[in-house]
Amino acid sequence: MRQLSSADWTMVSLDTATAHNTIGIVGIYDPATRGGKPVGYEEALEYVRARLHVAESFRERLVHVPFGADRPWWIRDGDFDLEYHVRHIALPRPGSWRQLCTQIARIHARPLDLTRPPWELYLIDGLDGVEQLPDGAFAVFLRIHHAAIDGVAGAEILTAIHTHEPDGAPPPPPEGYHWEPDPVPSDLDLLSRAAQHGVIRPFEVLGQVGKVVLQVPTLVSDNRDPDVTSPASLPKATRFNQVVSPHRVFGTAYTTLDVLKEIRTALPEAKINDIGLAIVGGAIRRYLLDKDELPDDAMVAMMPISIRPTTTRASGHAGAETSTGTSGNEYSVAPITMATDEADPLARLARIVTSTAHVKESGANPVRSLIAMSEEALGGLMGTVQRALVRTLSRRGRTVAAHTLVSNVPGPLTPMYFCGAQMVDTTGLGPVLDGMGLNNGIGSYGNRVTFCFTADRTALPDPEFYEQCLREAVEELLDAARARVAG
Repeated sequence: MRQLSSADWTMVSLDTATAHNTIGIVGIYDPATRGGKPVGYEEALEYVRARLHVAESFRERLVHVPFGADRPWWIRDGDFDLEYHVRHIALPRPGSWRQLCTQIARIHARPLDLTRPPWELYLIDGLDGVEQLPDGAFAVFLRIHHAAIDGVAGAEILTAIHTHEPDGAPPPPPEGYHWEPDPVPSDLDLLSRAAQHGVIRPFEVLGQVGKVVLQVPTLVSDNRDPDVTSPASLPKATRFNQVVSPHRVFGTAYTTLDVLKEIRTALPEAKINDIGLAIVGGAIRRYLLDKDELPDDAMVAMMPISIRPTTTRASGHAGAETSTGTSGNEYSVAPITMATDEADPLARLARIVTSTAHVKESGANPVRSLIAMSEEALGGLMGTVQRALVRTLSRRGRTVAAHTLVSNVPGPLTPMYFCGAQMVDTTGLGPVLDGMGLNNGIGSYGNRVTFCFTADRTALPDPEFYEQCLREAVEELLDAARARVAG
Protein backbone atom coordinates (compact mmCIF):
# COMPACT_ATOMS: atom_id res chain seq x y z
CA MET A 1 0.00 0.00 0.00
CA ARG A 2 1.47 3.33 -1.04
CA GLN A 3 0.09 6.83 -1.21
CA LEU A 4 -0.21 8.82 -4.41
CA SER A 5 2.15 11.73 -4.75
CA SER A 6 0.67 15.21 -5.02
CA ALA A 7 1.38 15.19 -8.77
CA ASP A 8 -0.42 11.86 -9.19
CA TRP A 9 -3.37 13.12 -7.15
CA THR A 10 -3.59 16.13 -9.45
CA MET A 11 -3.71 13.78 -12.45
CA VAL A 12 -6.78 12.07 -10.97
CA SER A 13 -8.47 15.31 -9.92
CA LEU A 14 -8.20 16.75 -13.45
CA ASP A 15 -10.57 14.07 -14.82
CA THR A 16 -14.03 15.27 -15.88
CA ALA A 17 -17.03 13.60 -17.48
CA THR A 18 -15.68 14.53 -20.92
CA ALA A 19 -11.91 14.56 -20.38
CA HIS A 20 -9.77 11.80 -18.94
CA ASN A 21 -6.08 11.93 -18.07
CA THR A 22 -5.06 8.83 -20.01
CA ILE A 23 -1.88 7.96 -21.91
CA GLY A 24 -1.92 5.55 -24.86
CA ILE A 25 0.89 3.63 -26.56
CA VAL A 26 0.38 1.87 -29.91
CA GLY A 27 2.65 -0.75 -31.45
CA ILE A 28 2.18 -2.37 -34.89
CA TYR A 29 3.73 -5.79 -35.56
CA ASP A 30 4.78 -8.09 -38.39
CA PRO A 31 3.96 -11.76 -37.66
CA ALA A 32 6.53 -12.95 -40.24
CA THR A 33 9.10 -13.30 -37.43
CA ARG A 34 6.81 -15.89 -35.79
CA GLY A 35 6.20 -17.86 -38.97
CA GLY A 36 3.29 -15.71 -40.10
CA LYS A 37 0.94 -17.16 -37.47
CA PRO A 38 -1.62 -14.75 -35.99
CA VAL A 39 -1.45 -14.04 -32.27
CA GLY A 40 -4.49 -15.43 -30.47
CA TYR A 41 -6.16 -13.98 -27.40
CA GLU A 42 -5.07 -16.78 -25.05
CA GLU A 43 -1.45 -16.46 -26.19
CA ALA A 44 -1.48 -12.68 -25.64
CA LEU A 45 -3.08 -13.21 -22.23
CA GLU A 46 -0.34 -15.58 -21.08
CA TYR A 47 2.36 -13.37 -22.57
CA VAL A 48 1.18 -10.40 -20.48
CA ARG A 49 0.63 -12.57 -17.40
CA ALA A 50 4.30 -13.58 -17.45
CA ARG A 51 5.29 -9.90 -17.29
CA LEU A 52 2.99 -8.51 -14.60
CA HIS A 53 5.87 -8.27 -12.14
CA VAL A 54 7.56 -5.66 -14.34
CA ALA A 55 5.46 -2.78 -12.94
CA GLU A 56 3.41 -2.54 -9.76
CA SER A 57 0.85 -0.37 -11.56
CA PHE A 58 -0.37 -3.41 -13.52
CA ARG A 59 -2.05 -4.82 -10.38
CA GLU A 60 -2.71 -1.75 -8.23
CA ARG A 61 -5.99 0.11 -7.86
CA LEU A 62 -7.01 3.35 -6.19
CA VAL A 63 -8.59 3.67 -2.76
CA HIS A 64 -9.97 7.14 -1.99
CA VAL A 65 -9.91 8.71 1.46
CA PRO A 66 -13.43 9.62 2.66
CA PHE A 67 -14.43 13.26 2.05
CA GLY A 68 -11.23 13.76 0.00
CA ALA A 69 -9.43 14.42 3.28
CA ASP A 70 -6.07 13.26 1.93
CA ARG A 71 -4.33 11.86 -1.12
CA PRO A 72 -5.68 8.49 -2.34
CA TRP A 73 -3.72 5.26 -1.96
CA TRP A 74 -2.58 2.53 -4.33
CA ILE A 75 -3.30 -0.98 -3.05
CA ARG A 76 -2.44 -4.34 -4.58
CA ASP A 77 -5.76 -5.54 -5.96
CA GLY A 78 -6.89 -8.88 -4.54
CA ASP A 79 -9.65 -9.04 -7.19
CA PHE A 80 -7.29 -8.46 -10.11
CA ASP A 81 -8.74 -10.01 -13.29
CA LEU A 82 -6.31 -10.07 -16.20
CA GLU A 83 -9.02 -11.05 -18.69
CA TYR A 84 -10.80 -7.76 -17.97
CA HIS A 85 -7.70 -5.76 -18.89
CA VAL A 86 -6.53 -7.66 -22.00
CA ARG A 87 -9.00 -7.46 -24.90
CA HIS A 88 -9.16 -8.64 -28.53
CA ILE A 89 -10.94 -6.75 -31.33
CA ALA A 90 -10.73 -6.50 -35.14
CA LEU A 91 -11.28 -3.67 -37.61
CA PRO A 92 -14.10 -4.04 -40.16
CA ARG A 93 -13.00 -4.39 -43.77
CA PRO A 94 -11.07 -2.93 -45.47
CA GLY A 95 -9.07 -2.15 -42.29
CA SER A 96 -7.56 1.16 -43.37
CA TRP A 97 -5.20 3.47 -41.48
CA ARG A 98 -8.00 5.94 -40.82
CA GLN A 99 -10.21 3.14 -39.47
CA LEU A 100 -7.43 2.13 -37.09
CA CYS A 101 -6.93 5.72 -35.90
CA THR A 102 -10.68 6.21 -35.46
CA GLN A 103 -11.06 2.99 -33.46
CA ILE A 104 -8.14 3.86 -31.20
CA ALA A 105 -9.47 7.41 -30.69
CA ARG A 106 -12.89 6.05 -29.71
CA ILE A 107 -11.36 3.69 -27.18
CA HIS A 108 -9.13 6.46 -25.84
CA ALA A 109 -12.14 8.75 -25.35
CA ARG A 110 -13.73 6.33 -22.87
CA PRO A 111 -12.89 6.70 -19.17
CA LEU A 112 -10.93 3.94 -17.48
CA ASP A 113 -12.59 2.11 -14.58
CA LEU A 114 -10.71 3.55 -11.59
CA THR A 115 -12.16 0.89 -9.27
CA ARG A 116 -9.76 -1.50 -11.02
CA PRO A 117 -6.07 -1.15 -11.93
CA PRO A 118 -6.31 1.74 -14.44
CA TRP A 119 -5.08 0.15 -17.68
CA GLU A 120 -6.32 -1.79 -20.70
CA LEU A 121 -4.47 -3.60 -23.50
CA TYR A 122 -6.13 -4.19 -26.87
CA LEU A 123 -4.98 -6.73 -29.45
CA ILE A 124 -6.27 -5.34 -32.78
CA ASP A 125 -6.50 -7.46 -35.95
CA GLY A 126 -7.74 -6.64 -39.45
CA LEU A 127 -5.17 -4.05 -40.60
CA ASP A 128 -5.27 -5.47 -44.15
CA GLY A 129 -6.13 -2.14 -45.78
CA VAL A 130 -3.02 -0.29 -44.58
CA GLU A 131 -0.80 -0.42 -47.67
CA GLN A 132 2.55 0.16 -46.00
CA LEU A 133 2.09 -2.70 -43.51
CA PRO A 134 3.10 -6.36 -44.10
CA ASP A 135 0.48 -9.10 -44.53
CA GLY A 136 -1.17 -10.17 -41.31
CA ALA A 137 0.02 -7.14 -39.35
CA PHE A 138 -1.71 -6.45 -36.05
CA ALA A 139 -1.65 -3.68 -33.46
CA VAL A 140 -1.41 -3.56 -29.68
CA PHE A 141 -2.89 -0.53 -27.91
CA LEU A 142 -1.96 -0.06 -24.23
CA ARG A 143 -3.79 2.70 -22.37
CA ILE A 144 -3.14 3.63 -18.76
CA HIS A 145 -4.14 6.47 -16.45
CA HIS A 146 -1.64 9.30 -16.12
CA ALA A 147 -1.78 8.96 -12.32
CA ALA A 148 -0.01 5.61 -12.65
CA ILE A 149 2.75 6.63 -15.05
CA ASP A 150 4.26 9.58 -16.87
CA GLY A 151 5.38 9.45 -20.50
CA VAL A 152 8.87 8.15 -19.73
CA ALA A 153 7.60 5.42 -17.42
CA GLY A 154 5.05 4.50 -20.10
CA ALA A 155 7.81 4.08 -22.68
CA GLU A 156 9.74 1.92 -20.22
CA ILE A 157 6.69 -0.25 -19.54
CA LEU A 158 6.26 -0.67 -23.30
CA THR A 159 9.88 -1.77 -23.49
CA ALA A 160 9.43 -4.12 -20.54
CA ILE A 161 6.53 -6.04 -22.12
CA HIS A 162 8.60 -6.68 -25.24
CA THR A 163 11.63 -8.83 -25.94
CA HIS A 164 14.78 -8.09 -27.92
CA GLU A 165 14.57 -11.43 -29.75
CA PRO A 166 11.55 -13.19 -31.29
CA ASP A 167 11.82 -16.03 -28.77
CA GLY A 168 13.09 -13.93 -25.85
CA ALA A 169 12.06 -14.92 -22.33
CA PRO A 170 10.26 -12.51 -19.95
CA PRO A 171 12.48 -10.56 -17.54
CA PRO A 172 12.91 -12.47 -14.29
CA PRO A 173 11.34 -11.05 -11.11
CA PRO A 174 13.75 -9.34 -8.68
CA GLU A 175 15.39 -11.62 -6.16
CA GLY A 176 13.00 -12.35 -3.30
CA TYR A 177 10.02 -10.87 -5.17
CA HIS A 178 6.65 -12.14 -3.97
CA TRP A 179 3.31 -10.59 -4.85
CA GLU A 180 0.48 -10.61 -2.33
CA PRO A 181 -2.69 -8.48 -2.36
CA ASP A 182 -3.12 -5.74 0.21
CA PRO A 183 -6.05 -5.86 2.61
CA VAL A 184 -8.62 -3.19 1.70
CA PRO A 185 -8.26 -0.43 4.33
CA SER A 186 -11.35 0.66 6.20
CA ASP A 187 -12.64 4.24 6.11
CA LEU A 188 -11.55 4.63 9.72
CA ASP A 189 -8.01 3.50 8.88
CA LEU A 190 -7.84 5.91 5.93
CA LEU A 191 -9.10 8.82 8.02
CA SER A 192 -6.60 7.97 10.75
CA ARG A 193 -3.76 8.06 8.21
CA ALA A 194 -5.14 11.35 6.86
CA ALA A 195 -5.08 12.84 10.36
CA GLN A 196 -1.42 11.86 10.76
CA HIS A 197 -0.58 13.30 7.37
CA GLY A 198 -2.47 16.47 8.30
CA VAL A 199 0.08 17.02 11.04
CA ILE A 200 3.00 16.51 8.67
CA ARG A 201 1.66 18.32 5.58
CA PRO A 202 2.21 21.91 6.82
CA PHE A 203 5.87 21.10 7.33
CA GLU A 204 6.07 19.64 3.81
CA VAL A 205 4.54 22.80 2.37
CA LEU A 206 6.92 24.93 4.43
CA GLY A 207 9.81 22.89 3.06
CA GLN A 208 8.70 23.68 -0.49
CA VAL A 209 8.25 27.35 0.45
CA GLY A 210 11.82 27.38 1.73
CA LYS A 211 13.07 26.07 -1.60
CA VAL A 212 11.13 28.73 -3.49
CA VAL A 213 12.45 31.50 -1.21
CA LEU A 214 16.02 30.45 -1.97
CA GLN A 215 15.20 30.63 -5.68
CA VAL A 216 13.37 33.97 -5.62
CA PRO A 217 16.35 35.78 -7.22
CA THR A 218 16.10 33.39 -10.17
CA LEU A 219 12.37 33.91 -10.49
CA VAL A 220 12.61 37.70 -10.18
CA SER A 221 15.44 37.97 -12.70
CA ASP A 222 13.50 35.97 -15.31
CA ASN A 223 13.35 38.77 -17.86
CA ARG A 224 11.12 37.17 -20.46
CA ASP A 225 11.28 38.30 -24.05
CA PRO A 226 7.91 37.63 -25.73
CA ASP A 227 9.73 37.11 -29.02
CA VAL A 228 11.52 34.01 -27.74
CA THR A 229 9.72 32.85 -24.58
CA SER A 230 6.24 32.78 -23.16
CA PRO A 231 4.33 36.08 -23.25
CA ALA A 232 4.00 38.01 -20.03
CA SER A 233 0.19 38.13 -20.32
CA LEU A 234 -2.26 35.24 -20.77
CA PRO A 235 -2.15 34.21 -24.45
CA LYS A 236 -5.12 34.66 -26.73
CA ALA A 237 -7.15 31.45 -26.94
CA THR A 238 -7.52 29.42 -30.13
CA ARG A 239 -9.97 26.68 -31.13
CA PHE A 240 -7.76 24.32 -29.10
CA ASN A 241 -8.26 26.19 -25.82
CA GLN A 242 -11.94 25.66 -25.03
CA VAL A 243 -13.91 23.27 -22.86
CA VAL A 244 -13.60 19.95 -24.71
CA SER A 245 -16.24 17.51 -25.97
CA PRO A 246 -16.18 13.79 -25.10
CA HIS A 247 -14.98 12.82 -28.60
CA ARG A 248 -11.39 12.40 -29.82
CA VAL A 249 -9.31 12.14 -32.98
CA PHE A 250 -5.83 10.69 -33.35
CA GLY A 251 -3.22 10.61 -36.08
CA THR A 252 0.47 10.25 -36.89
CA ALA A 253 2.92 11.60 -39.46
CA TYR A 254 6.42 10.26 -40.01
CA THR A 255 9.94 11.30 -40.87
CA THR A 256 13.40 9.99 -40.02
CA LEU A 257 16.18 10.95 -37.68
CA ASP A 258 18.39 11.42 -40.75
CA VAL A 259 16.04 14.11 -42.06
CA LEU A 260 16.11 15.96 -38.73
CA LYS A 261 19.91 15.78 -38.69
CA GLU A 262 20.04 17.19 -42.22
CA ILE A 263 17.85 20.09 -41.10
CA ARG A 264 20.28 20.71 -38.25
CA THR A 265 23.14 21.28 -40.71
CA ALA A 266 21.55 24.67 -41.49
CA LEU A 267 21.45 25.60 -37.78
CA PRO A 268 24.03 23.48 -35.90
CA GLU A 269 23.11 24.93 -32.49
CA ALA A 270 19.59 23.45 -32.79
CA LYS A 271 18.81 20.29 -30.85
CA ILE A 272 16.68 17.52 -32.31
CA ASN A 273 14.01 18.48 -29.78
CA ASP A 274 14.07 22.09 -31.09
CA ILE A 275 13.56 20.85 -34.64
CA GLY A 276 10.66 18.66 -33.56
CA LEU A 277 8.98 21.62 -31.87
CA ALA A 278 9.57 23.77 -34.97
CA ILE A 279 7.80 21.12 -37.08
CA VAL A 280 4.82 21.04 -34.71
CA GLY A 281 4.71 24.86 -34.73
CA GLY A 282 4.84 24.88 -38.51
CA ALA A 283 1.99 22.38 -38.71
CA ILE A 284 -0.22 24.36 -36.31
CA ARG A 285 0.56 27.54 -38.27
CA ARG A 286 -0.53 25.86 -41.53
CA TYR A 287 -3.66 24.43 -39.97
CA LEU A 288 -4.85 27.70 -38.43
CA LEU A 289 -3.95 29.73 -41.53
CA ASP A 290 -6.24 27.43 -43.51
CA LYS A 291 -9.03 28.23 -41.01
CA ASP A 292 -8.13 31.95 -41.08
CA GLU A 293 -7.62 31.72 -37.30
CA LEU A 294 -3.87 32.16 -36.77
CA PRO A 295 -3.19 34.52 -33.82
CA ASP A 296 -1.03 37.57 -34.51
CA ASP A 297 1.21 36.72 -31.53
CA ALA A 298 3.40 33.64 -31.32
CA MET A 299 1.67 30.58 -29.93
CA VAL A 300 3.19 28.86 -26.89
CA ALA A 301 3.80 25.16 -26.26
CA MET A 302 3.95 23.66 -22.79
CA MET A 303 6.61 20.98 -22.72
CA PRO A 304 6.59 18.45 -19.86
CA ILE A 305 10.15 17.66 -18.82
CA SER A 306 10.54 14.31 -17.09
CA ILE A 307 12.90 14.38 -14.11
CA ARG A 308 12.53 10.64 -13.56
CA PRO A 309 15.87 8.78 -13.20
CA THR A 310 15.20 6.31 -16.00
CA THR A 311 17.13 3.08 -16.47
CA THR A 312 19.11 4.73 -19.26
CA ARG A 313 19.96 7.83 -17.26
CA ALA A 314 20.88 5.84 -14.18
CA SER A 315 23.35 3.62 -15.98
CA GLY A 316 26.36 5.75 -15.14
CA HIS A 317 28.31 2.61 -14.40
CA ALA A 318 27.94 -1.03 -15.29
CA GLY A 319 24.92 -2.64 -13.73
CA ALA A 320 23.47 0.59 -12.32
CA GLU A 321 19.76 0.59 -13.06
CA THR A 322 16.79 2.39 -11.56
CA SER A 323 13.49 0.55 -11.39
CA THR A 324 10.29 2.25 -12.44
CA GLY A 325 8.15 -0.24 -10.60
CA THR A 326 6.56 2.43 -8.45
CA SER A 327 5.73 4.47 -11.57
CA GLY A 328 3.90 7.73 -10.92
CA ASN A 329 4.80 11.17 -12.24
CA GLU A 330 8.08 13.01 -11.91
CA TYR A 331 8.17 16.08 -14.11
CA SER A 332 8.62 19.79 -14.53
CA VAL A 333 7.16 21.98 -17.28
CA ALA A 334 8.51 24.69 -19.53
CA PRO A 335 6.65 27.18 -21.78
CA ILE A 336 8.39 27.45 -25.15
CA THR A 337 7.46 29.72 -28.05
CA MET A 338 6.50 27.98 -31.30
CA ALA A 339 7.11 31.24 -33.22
CA THR A 340 3.95 30.66 -35.26
CA ASP A 341 3.92 34.35 -36.21
CA GLU A 342 7.10 33.76 -38.23
CA ALA A 343 6.66 32.71 -41.88
CA ASP A 344 10.32 31.77 -42.46
CA PRO A 345 10.80 28.20 -41.14
CA LEU A 346 14.49 28.63 -40.29
CA ALA A 347 13.85 31.95 -38.52
CA ARG A 348 11.10 30.14 -36.60
CA LEU A 349 13.56 27.41 -35.60
CA ALA A 350 16.15 29.99 -34.53
CA ARG A 351 13.65 31.63 -32.18
CA ILE A 352 12.76 28.24 -30.70
CA VAL A 353 16.46 27.54 -30.10
CA THR A 354 16.76 30.83 -28.24
CA SER A 355 13.64 30.05 -26.24
CA THR A 356 14.80 26.60 -25.10
CA ALA A 357 18.24 28.00 -24.25
CA HIS A 358 16.54 30.64 -22.12
CA VAL A 359 14.64 27.95 -20.20
CA LYS A 360 17.84 25.99 -19.60
CA GLU A 361 19.65 29.10 -18.37
CA SER A 362 16.85 30.09 -15.98
CA GLY A 363 16.63 26.49 -14.77
CA ALA A 364 13.65 24.22 -14.10
CA ASN A 365 14.11 24.10 -10.33
CA PRO A 366 12.07 27.24 -9.48
CA VAL A 367 9.16 26.00 -11.61
CA ARG A 368 9.50 22.52 -10.12
CA SER A 369 9.38 23.89 -6.58
CA LEU A 370 6.34 26.06 -7.32
CA ILE A 371 4.54 23.04 -8.81
CA ALA A 372 5.38 20.87 -5.82
CA MET A 373 4.27 23.57 -3.37
CA SER A 374 0.96 24.23 -5.12
CA GLU A 375 0.19 20.53 -5.48
CA GLU A 376 0.98 19.79 -1.85
CA ALA A 377 -1.10 22.71 -0.69
CA LEU A 378 -4.09 22.24 -3.00
CA GLY A 379 -3.99 18.54 -3.88
CA GLY A 380 -7.42 17.43 -5.11
CA LEU A 381 -8.57 21.06 -5.45
CA MET A 382 -6.24 21.46 -8.44
CA GLY A 383 -8.83 19.93 -10.76
CA THR A 384 -11.60 22.22 -9.50
CA VAL A 385 -9.37 25.29 -9.80
CA GLN A 386 -8.23 24.32 -13.30
CA ARG A 387 -11.77 23.74 -14.60
CA ALA A 388 -13.08 27.01 -13.16
CA LEU A 389 -10.10 28.93 -14.56
CA VAL A 390 -10.46 27.44 -18.05
CA ARG A 391 -14.15 28.33 -18.22
CA THR A 392 -13.54 31.88 -17.02
CA LEU A 393 -10.67 32.49 -19.45
CA SER A 394 -12.52 30.86 -22.37
CA ARG A 395 -15.34 33.37 -21.97
CA ARG A 396 -12.72 36.13 -22.23
CA GLY A 397 -10.92 34.58 -25.20
CA ARG A 398 -7.78 33.71 -23.24
CA THR A 399 -5.97 30.54 -22.23
CA VAL A 400 -3.79 29.38 -19.34
CA ALA A 401 -0.08 29.83 -20.11
CA ALA A 402 0.05 27.75 -23.32
CA HIS A 403 -1.92 26.73 -26.41
CA THR A 404 -0.87 23.09 -26.72
CA LEU A 405 1.19 20.37 -25.08
CA VAL A 406 4.23 19.01 -26.91
CA SER A 407 6.05 16.08 -25.32
CA ASN A 408 9.12 14.26 -26.59
CA VAL A 409 9.51 10.63 -25.50
CA PRO A 410 12.26 8.74 -27.41
CA GLY A 411 11.51 5.08 -28.02
CA PRO A 412 13.73 2.01 -28.36
CA LEU A 413 16.62 2.06 -30.82
CA THR A 414 16.70 -1.70 -31.49
CA PRO A 415 13.96 -4.04 -32.81
CA MET A 416 11.35 -5.11 -30.27
CA TYR A 417 9.03 -8.13 -30.31
CA PHE A 418 5.59 -8.92 -28.89
CA CYS A 419 4.69 -12.62 -28.81
CA GLY A 420 7.54 -13.15 -31.28
CA ALA A 421 6.21 -10.61 -33.82
CA GLN A 422 8.54 -7.72 -34.67
CA MET A 423 7.38 -4.18 -34.00
CA VAL A 424 7.44 -2.20 -37.26
CA ASP A 425 5.87 1.01 -35.97
CA THR A 426 5.00 2.73 -32.72
CA THR A 427 3.07 5.87 -31.88
CA GLY A 428 1.15 7.28 -28.94
CA LEU A 429 -1.74 9.28 -27.54
CA GLY A 430 -1.86 11.87 -24.78
CA PRO A 431 -4.54 13.31 -22.53
CA VAL A 432 -6.91 15.98 -23.86
CA LEU A 433 -8.24 18.26 -21.12
CA ASP A 434 -10.40 21.35 -20.82
CA GLY A 435 -8.41 24.29 -22.18
CA MET A 436 -5.88 21.99 -23.87
CA GLY A 437 -7.72 20.37 -26.77
CA LEU A 438 -4.62 19.43 -28.79
CA ASN A 439 -1.84 17.23 -27.45
CA ASN A 440 1.22 16.69 -29.67
CA GLY A 441 3.78 13.96 -29.14
CA ILE A 442 7.18 13.31 -30.70
CA GLY A 443 8.51 9.76 -30.49
CA SER A 444 10.94 7.47 -32.22
CA TYR A 445 11.72 3.85 -32.99
CA GLY A 446 15.12 3.16 -34.45
CA ASN A 447 15.71 5.75 -37.17
CA ARG A 448 12.01 6.52 -37.59
CA VAL A 449 10.52 9.63 -35.95
CA THR A 450 6.78 9.94 -35.31
CA PHE A 451 4.72 13.09 -34.85
CA CYS A 452 1.49 11.97 -33.20
CA PHE A 453 -1.45 13.97 -31.93
CA THR A 454 -4.62 13.51 -29.89
CA ALA A 455 -7.30 16.18 -30.10
CA ASP A 456 -10.86 17.09 -29.27
CA ARG A 457 -12.89 16.17 -32.34
CA THR A 458 -14.78 19.48 -32.17
CA ALA A 459 -11.54 21.49 -32.22
CA LEU A 460 -9.84 19.34 -34.89
CA PRO A 461 -12.52 17.62 -37.01
CA ASP A 462 -10.15 16.86 -39.92
CA PRO A 463 -7.21 14.80 -38.57
CA GLU A 464 -6.10 13.80 -42.09
CA PHE A 465 -5.50 17.46 -42.88
CA TYR A 466 -3.46 17.97 -39.70
CA GLU A 467 -1.39 14.89 -40.63
CA GLN A 468 -0.78 16.58 -44.00
CA CYS A 469 0.21 19.82 -42.22
CA LEU A 470 2.81 17.90 -40.21
CA ARG A 471 4.28 16.27 -43.32
CA GLU A 472 4.39 19.62 -45.15
CA ALA A 473 6.04 21.29 -42.14
CA VAL A 474 8.84 18.71 -42.33
CA GLU A 475 9.30 19.29 -46.06
CA GLU A 476 9.20 23.07 -45.66
CA LEU A 477 11.93 23.04 -43.02
CA LEU A 478 14.04 20.52 -44.94
CA ASP A 479 13.83 22.54 -48.19
CA ALA A 480 14.81 25.73 -46.35
CA ALA A 481 17.75 23.99 -44.69
CA ARG A 482 19.00 22.58 -48.00
CA ALA A 483 18.70 25.99 -49.64
CA ARG A 484 20.72 27.63 -46.86
CA VAL A 485 23.45 24.98 -46.95
CA ALA A 486 23.62 25.15 -50.74
CA GLY A 487 23.80 28.95 -50.59
